[in-house]
Amino acid sequence: MDNIDRITRKYTRLSLWIIAGITLLGLLLVQLFVRISFVNILAISAVYSLITSFLYGLAWKYIAQRSPNVLGKFYLGASGLRMLLAFCVILLYVMVVKDRNNVVHFSIVFMLYYLAMLFFDTFYFSHIEKKRT
Repeated sequence: MDNIDRITRKYTRLSLWIIAGITLLGLLLVQLFVRISFVNILAISAVYSLITSFLYGLAWKYIAQRSPNVLGKFYLGASGLRMLLAFCVILLYVMVVKDRNNVVHFSIVFMLYYLAMLFFDTFYFSHIEKKRT
């Protein structure tokens, strides 16, 4: 139980650092290239990543404590749900913002956040599962 809490705290902390790092790098690029319109794009992408990472960590903790035998199904289901939610966020942005260039820029930045967190989740939890078995 204590080990699961430690793993969850470390996951949350590392997720926060990765998201903060990507956001700070994006803000630096916004300053260098004077692209103020990217600030909203960065904010939406960062908030989405923070919320989904926090919820993913809580759900993992819940499953790991109650039924660790189904963690494989959890990884598959949670990744699918996260992808569906990402698609919905992009679709909502497309419906709200009509400018094609802004939609393309948003999609690229959003997918960078999404892929970074996907790779992090994959490597972090595969490392955890290797230790467990």
